[in-house]
Amino acid sequence: MLARACRGGALVLLAAGWAALRLQMNGEYKGATWAQIAEFTAPLPFGHRPLMALVAWPLRAATDWPLALVWGVCEAAAALGLWFALRVALRPLVGARWDMFFATCFFALLAFPFLLKHKWAVFYPWDTPAMAFTAAGLALVADRRFAAATALCFVAALNRESAALIPAAALALHVGSSGHVLRDIRGMIRPALAMVAAFVAARLAVALALPDNPGPALHFAIGKNTPRWLHNLEWLAEPVHWLWLPMYFALLPLAWVLLWKTISADHRRLALVALAWFAGLMLVANIYEPRVYGELLVLLYVPVAAAACRWLRADTLGAA
Repeated sequence: MLARACRGGALVLLAAGWAALRLQMNGEYKGATWAQIAEFTAPLPFGHRPLMALVAWPLRAATDWPLALVWGVCEAAAALGLWFALRVALRPLVGARWDMFFATCFFALLAFPFLLKHKWAVFYPWDTPAMAFTAAGLALVADRRFAAATALCFVAALNRESAALIPAAALALHVGSSGHVLRDIRGMIRPALAMVAAFVAARLAVALALPDNPGPALHFAIGKNTPRWLHNLEWLAEPVHWLWLPMYFALLPLAWVLLWKTISADHRRLALVALAWFAGLMLVANIYEPRVYGELLVLLYVPVAAAACRWLRADTLGAA
């Protein structure tokens, strides 16, 4: 009983500490203030990510807490959700106890992209929930619980557009897993289309509910004339930035290289999803904002954790 209480206390401290550091090390974006986000008036694309504003609304209505504290409570709750979702995703791969260990280690890696003082160190309330939804979606589709994954896609799409990664991960994990690609594709058509339909329905519902938020839904250009992909390529033209980029990914690409032979074939296909998403981010995001990689970190971390655990156990058996 005491041990369980200690574990619970440590988990609460982890979540609260994460939230406190996030708000301390990241500021408010003046183009989409915390108040605008909370009041559903932020310009697009920020204004079409209403889930956390909906979650925060009862707390704001019931208390006179400053908005920063409200967001901090939501962030701590999202951190708890991320920890539990990672455990669920990891347990079939690494077993009990190890799932707790690797879920906790993930937060240490997140210090690289989320807590260091980068050029755009901004706190948005949807970043950590997006990682939690990605981890939960990965767990559900890996277990072939496609109905639950479809419902999760709908809710996750109210939070951020990255919910599209869930059906993509489902295809990566299951197309090719049996050795008969065409059969796998036929088996995945219906669940994948259902998840995509849930995503589209959620995004349409948000657009219809918030029709007056200004700005384009996707920002393909910086200012009026510079395509964002060109702006990002200019950033990559600086050699030192190629050293920064792996750190933005918490060095997980290096872990993939080192553990490649130990990573399972279905997990290797998740790298293709990550590469495709990164290509999409080149078009619509600033790739020097490390927080945009949060969902990709989840996709990359789960295979690494499973492979590392497999490698450690084999090394232990070899030593014995």
